[in-house]
This record gives sequence, structure tokens and C-alpha cells, in this order.
Amino acid sequence: MVIPPVLLLLSTVLGLVLPRESSVPHDGLWALLPSTVLLALRPVLERALAATAPDHPLLRLLYALHMATLAVGVALNPYLCVYAFVGYIDGERFLDGVRIHVVMVLTALISAAGQSGGLVVIVAAPWLYAILAVVNLLLAGGMSRLASERAIVLDAREQALEELARSQRENARLHEELMERARLAGVEEERGRLSREIHDTVAQGLVGVIRQLEAVGPDIDEASRHRVGIAEETARDALLEARRAVEALSPHQLGEGDLPGALGVLVARWARAHRIVATVDADGAAANGPHAEVLLRIAQEALANVARHSGAGTVSLTLGDRDGQRLLRIEDDGVGADLEAVSHGHGLDNMAARARAVGGELRVDSRPGQGLVITARVPA
Repeated sequence: MVIPPVLLLLSTVLGLVLPRESSVPHDGLWALLPSTVLLALRPVLERALAATAPDHPLLRLLYALHMATLAVGVALNPYLCVYAFVGYIDGERFLDGVRIHVVMVLTALISAAGQSGGLVVIVAAPWLYAILAVVNLLLAGGMSRLASERAIVLDAREQALEELARSQRENARLHEELMERARLAGVEEERGRLSREIHDTVAQGLVGVIRQLEAVGPDIDEASRHRVGIAEETARDALLEARRAVEALSPHQLGEGDLPGALGVLVARWARAHRIVATVDADGAAANGPHAEVLLRIAQEALANVARHSGAGTVSLTLGDRDGQRLLRIEDDGVGADLEAVSHGHGLDNMAARARAVGGELRVDSRPGQGLVITARVPA
């Protein structure tokens, strides 16, 4: 700080220039000695404060030396009371706890000694010194109270800023959550639209084609009948794929139900449509939880893959909770697959992307001829 050295130099000059009839007779050089020591102590105190912390034992020792030197200086040069004022500020900077109040009281008493004119006046008119000491003590108390109130205000301001920062972070999180929900809602809406479009156009058109082919009379040659049969079979296969696409795209909403119930409905419909035995085991799984829609979609795509590629006779779905994660396992007894050959197809990429999007993972285990197991893990 610049102010203390300036006040120290000012009070020293005043002591040399202004008359001091009321002071104790002294030699001017002796009056300069305490001021010189104080001037040397200031940078030492500042460096010690920067290197340690307030109320460090080294700071206590240095400031005690500072106060003792100041008392001697005021006795020799009463005008040093101008510099003594910095004690009201130094206490909170260099010390802590009750020592702050001790420094303020000592500062008030030392300042009163200088303000009264020195030791001669104190001896001659002690009442003046007492009045000045009381005034200084009241001043010190007022300054201490103001400092405490200011500290309270600063603490309240810091708490308000921290609360504001927390609110901003929460608002940002909620905004991201709303954006993600809006995105997912848009995806679901588009899936529903595509499902309706396929059902109302492609599927219905294929039904019409099949009906027309069925209406072809028997009065055609064998080659034409064979081609009509192939065309009808192809149309039926295309219709089956279209219906599977409609089923996969349809937005099965959980609504008021739970994931185990939704999986049960999905598997029952799928089993009837494809004439494959399918079971669901959700014992021990929580009824509700996060990312239920993701797991439902993964189950849909996995079942669609089973119907298209596996040739399975049975499929089992298992839902459970373990170690803070929700697990969905889809296992079939089909032909299995070479994982290197199917790692970028059969909808596995889509399922893995869904799991990763919510902080989960997808694992596929299979060997040719031994069925296929898909395990999805998402945070519970």
C-alpha cells in the first residue's frame, strides 16, 4: 500500500517543521530514528503478508515491533499520530480474531497521545488525553462495526452471485433437456408420419397388386402362370416387409404404463405377427425409469432383425436393473451371425447409436449356428 509510507513521511516532516513546545525536549536525530525504523518495516510487513497469511506468527512478531516503535515515535514526535491512523486498517490486514481489536485499542491510545501534544500535556492535563482516547476508541468501534457490516454485505453478495451462477447452470441444463426432448419429439413425429405414409401408400398399393394377381384367371399358359406366381410371392414378401417397417416406425408410447408392460405388449403383437415364440422376463425390474423409450426402440429393432435374418424359433427378452444400470437382453436361437460381417448392418448401428446417445452401450454376442444375444445398458 502507498498510503502508509506517505503518511509516515508527512508526519515526520511535520515533526521537523512545526513547533513542539509541548513535547519532551529531544534531539531531532533521535526523533528521526523511530520514523526510519517504521519506514523500513512497512515493505517487510507487506512482503511477509504476501508470503504467508494473516495472523501468521511472523506477522504477529513484526506488527508487535511496529506498534512498539510507533509508541516510541509518538513520544518523541507527537505528529506521528497522523501515521498512527493506519493501525485501524492494518489490524484487519495483518492479524485476525481478538488481536484486531487489541490493535485498534492500542492505535486509539497512541493516537490520543500524539493528538494531545505529547507526554508533557498528558502529565499536565490528563483529562484531555482521556477525552481524546475515548473519542478515538469510539471511532475505532465505529470503524470496526462498519467493517463487519461491509464483510456481511460482501458475503451476502458472494452468496447471491454463487446462487445466480447455480441458477444459470440449472437453466442451461433445463434448456438442453428441453432441446433434447423437442428433438426426440420431432424424431417420433417423423417416424409416425413415415409409418402412416408407408401404410397408406406402399402397403395398400401392394395389397391392391396382390388382389389383382389373385384375380388372374386360369386361362393362361403355364409360363405366364409361373411368372404371375413369382410376382404374387414377391408382392407378398414386399407387403410383409412394409408391415414390418410400419411396426418398427410406429411410435409405441409408454403413456401411463411402464416399460415392462410396454415390452409385453410389443412382444405379444410381434409373436402373433411372425408366429415365433417370444417371452418377456421383467421380474425385479423397476416399473419406471429413465430412457425407457430408448430401450423400447432397441427392442423393436432387435425383434425386427430376428424376423428378417435369424430364422429363430424362440426369442426371450430380459429386463433388469444392476449396479446403477438398466439392462435389456434379447436372445434368440436362430442361425447366429459372424459379428465381423454384420457389425455395420442389420440395424445394429442404429441400436448402438441409441444407447450411446443416453450414455449407455450395446453389446452383441454371436457365433454362426448358435443364435444371437444383444445386451443394451443405459443409466438407471
